Amino acid sequence: MSTVKTNWSIHLTLILGMLLGVGLKWGLDYGVPKAAADGSEGKRAANEQAETFRNASRVIAPAVVAITSLQRVRFQEGGGFGVDDLGMPFYRKPKIKEGLQPRGVGSGFVYDAENGYIITNNHVVAGAEFFEVRLADKRQIEARLVGADPQTDIAVLKIEGDKLIGAPLGDSDSAAVGDWVLAAGNPFGLLEQTVTAGIISAKGRRGLGLSNYEDYLQTDAAINQGNSGGPLVNLNGEVIGINTAIFSRSGGYQGIGFAIPINQAKRIVMKLIKGGSVQRGWMGVEVQDLAPADARRHGLAEGTGASVEGVYLRGPAAQAGLLPGDVLLSIDGKPVKSSGDIRDVVAEMDPGAKIDLEIRRKEEKKSLTLTVGTQPKDWGVKKAE
Repeated sequence: MSTVKTNWSIHLTLILGMLLGVGLKWGLDYGVPKAAADGSEGKRAANEQAETFRNASRVIAPAVVAITSLQRVRFQEGGGFGVDDLGMPFYRKPKIKEGLQPRGVGSGFVYDAENGYIITNNHVVAGAEFFEVRLADKRQIEARLVGADPQTDIAVLKIEGDKLIGAPLGDSDSAAVGDWVLAAGNPFGLLEQTVTAGIISAKGRRGLGLSNYEDYLQTDAAINQGNSGGPLVNLNGEVIGINTAIFSRSGGYQGIGFAIPINQAKRIVMKLIKGGSVQRGWMGVEVQDLAPADARRHGLAEGTGASVEGVYLRGPAAQAGLLPGDVLLSIDGKPVKSSGDIRDVVAEMDPGAKIDLEIRRKEEKKSLTLTVGTQPKDWGVKKAE
């Protein structure tokens, strides 16, 4: 009896082994292991990715420009004390001449090919009188400044030229952390038509002290001096940001760069094209994020509400009845999550617009209506030292 059982066990083991061998062979012949063995699948994927990068580079390249900012300078030539051929001393009056001197270099891209509008950073053009734009086809064209906004570090130039190629614009709101991106530009003013690759490392970076209205995309795509104003594009070659700044302890690229989201930039650019400057709404208040302990004291969830720290006399908020110590809960029905929300929402509004505020004053909720004022010129703009 035991012998029979042993034989059946042996036969069963052999049968299972044969089936396992057939299955393994089928997997090697027809499954993923075979593709991995000869490397064909990996090569195909690598080639597809490479072609995606190539295509994105081809799409954006014709729209990328190099920008040189120039300023007028006066200088002396010749003149001074000397001795003639007879050994007689003399003094010759120096000649005063004028010329143009480069003030800075940067990058940009054609935003509107039909009308010749080019986007760049304000700090690329600030303080200069004349501008030269070098196109991807090597043409060099004089440009004029349409308008600049120091508070977002955006500027618009205009050139007259034919056969311009504009950059396709993407949607920065739909871009996600981890997405591949390319940064295009002219690093150091020398290496034209350069692209670097990386990912979006973070979104909504604020409080960096780079500009007043910050909502940066962070990327590890290499951005160096001269890249400012150039486009940050997705793998379709669509612009999703304007390369603006880096975080560095050495002065060079260290893996942290910042770009202005194109959705924010488009709103500013349209205002600059229309009027040469940006007119912003203003409440006339100083606000700060509500501390967690204060939020609990008011019965609010942590990360909601903003505390009114100060109210400007005769400003819109004072006229609406807002007082220091009030807690702002919502603007036009939208919950306030931070003090930055208030500033950004109101700044986007046209002066004269009316907004409904929900506030908490001590233990009581109140509703106020505020008429948006005009933000004073250069409000909060940091002056160069």
